[in-house]
Amino acid sequence: MPTLGKIVLLLLLVSIVLSANTDRALKMMKTEQRVALVIGNNNYNSDRLSKLKNPINDAKAIKSKLQTLGFKVYYGENLTVREMDKKLSKFSKKLRGGGVGLFFFAGHGVESRGSNYLMGKDSNLADKEDIAYESLELNKVIDKMKHSGNRLNIVLLDACRNDPFSRSGGGGLAKVSNAKGMFIAYATSPGDVASDGSGKHGVFTQEILNNIDAKGVSLHTVFKNVKRDVYNNTNHTQRPWTHDDIIGSFFFRLPTKNSSFNFSNVAPTSFSLNINTSPSNAKVVITNIKPRYYDGIKLKKGSYTIKVSKKGYTTKSGNIELSGDLDIDIALDKKQSSYATKTSTTNGKWNKKIFSGKRSYTKNSSNTVKDNYTGLIWQKTGSSSEMNLYNAKNYCSNLSQDGYSNWRLPTIKELRYLADRSTYMPAIDTKYFKSENSFYWTSSEYKGASSEAFIVAFGTGRDFQINKSDDYNVRCVVGRQ
Repeated sequence: MPTLGKIVLLLLLVSIVLSANTDRALKMMKTEQRVALVIGNNNYNSDRLSKLKNPINDAKAIKSKLQTLGFKVYYGENLTVREMDKKLSKFSKKLRGGGVGLFFFAGHGVESRGSNYLMGKDSNLADKEDIAYESLELNKVIDKMKHSGNRLNIVLLDACRNDPFSRSGGGGLAKVSNAKGMFIAYATSPGDVASDGSGKHGVFTQEILNNIDAKGVSLHTVFKNVKRDVYNNTNHTQRPWTHDDIIGSFFFRLPTKNSSFNFSNVAPTSFSLNINTSPSNAKVVITNIKPRYYDGIKLKKGSYTIKVSKKGYTTKSGNIELSGDLDIDIALDKKQSSYATKTSTTNGKWNKKIFSGKRSYTKNSSNTVKDNYTGLIWQKTGSSSEMNLYNAKNYCSNLSQDGYSNWRLPTIKELRYLADRSTYMPAIDTKYFKSENSFYWTSSEYKGASSEAFIVAFGTGRDFQINKSDDYNVRCVVGRQ
């Protein structure tokens, strides 16, 4: 029979192991950016859309709360549809720097033919056919956030008001089908209507405010508690609904590294293992046991060999010691694409060569850096302001710096190589290059649309196709193309 002292010691050892396992994830969450777009509309111009009491109160309170939780907040109230769309563009552009994105909307939301639409103050609805043309479609918000390439996206909608074209006063929003990898919370169940609230805030928003900043409580648990509180406080007439398709963890307020334990609990004999991969569809195999891996697999305490692989990425494998529930992130490095370089054996022609070694740079001057693999000379800082692609090309071609006059805009391959995807936030070597988290133009144009070209994010190493008329940073290069 174990003594109380041995039980306490065992639980203390488990606590230490769990703390070590979570250190890495918590460190990443502490430093990653948090960005939110918060909109509240209540003063509608259309006869079909009633004026609402609480959306602006809701939006202001959510904005203030998110700012205390480390979010950079883009904010708007009583916006037109066009103004909402412009805010969305700025918000999604910022998300390309990685981290966590959150969209909150309070106001009129309408379902039409299975899609959801958010109303601007100028939404002019003569009949139901106008909805798609006089509003911001929720699918557009979801697509913009998904395609930003950041780690996690959250959508909160206190927008399930009456359908203006329903004689019965019914309405509500529809389930979404394109929100893979996202967390979405509705004020009430799909097809039902949410109350604007009798107090200062809508019922749904009030319970978000009451629960969101609980220390060390996961995103999933926060909204489980919100759902419970809204349901109880509306006499079981309003039941929030969530779409939860995220991998990994998120805390609005991070937990401390050391966990506390209830000593009346019996220590478990098996533990759950979650391996969150990047890319998310990588294959996970536990090579020293027969059962196939699945998220949350229950395993006994012991040592396990993990192998993670995906075509086009370098395979990673290693051992873990499981002595408690474990949730870990494993990111695969994309295999280096071939890159042209000049060699003495090819009469000055460019050949393909795979660069698999460590990147190497040399300070060329106070303003320039030499890439020792490619021989290219790069600006250390780049342009002092953002500009469109046409002006970016002119900036480089007219540049005269450190004795070089043949500057040009880099290709997407050159800029991809400079931004190392095996590192994160930033993906650029800050010892040699400045403006490490900005977005930079390439000269490579998108073949699928003549109006678009590519940029590369030095925060994450990812590239995006962008309209040529948009404004981004410029970093010029000298050398063979």
